[in-house]
Amino acid sequence: MQTPLVLTLLGLLFLLITLVFLYVWLGRSPKTERTVHTIETFETLSAVILNRSASRAELHRAVGILLERFATINAHTLPAYERLMESLCVHPGADSKIVLRFEKTLRRVNPKYDHQIEHALRLGLQARG
Repeated sequence: MQTPLVLTLLGLLFLLITLVFLYVWLGRSPKTERTVHTIETFETLSAVILNRSASRAELHRAVGILLERFATINAHTLPAYERLMESLCVHPGADSKIVLRFEKTLRRVNPKYDHQIEHALRLGLQARG
């Protein structure tokens, strides 16, 4: 009488240990990497463009976000945009598509500063050689 009871308890204990092991083993979720979203400001995007070691993909991304969020020029930010245009023209990772997209979008959004944008582009292209 005691033998079947002991065997039953051992069987239930084994079953319980097995279920706990499976629960712990299968319940583990794969570790997901969290991407850290940085807040893109005009200064951080400008720093990417001014960084001569930035890759073409980084330039493309920085110019895209800059044009999307900060395309409107005022008298206070005009010198910064002129400096960005000149730096973008002489950047080793910049191609003509990036420069032309930057220039055309700024002209379209800011027709008041058309002459200054053209002048900055001309200076940048002359510096490029």
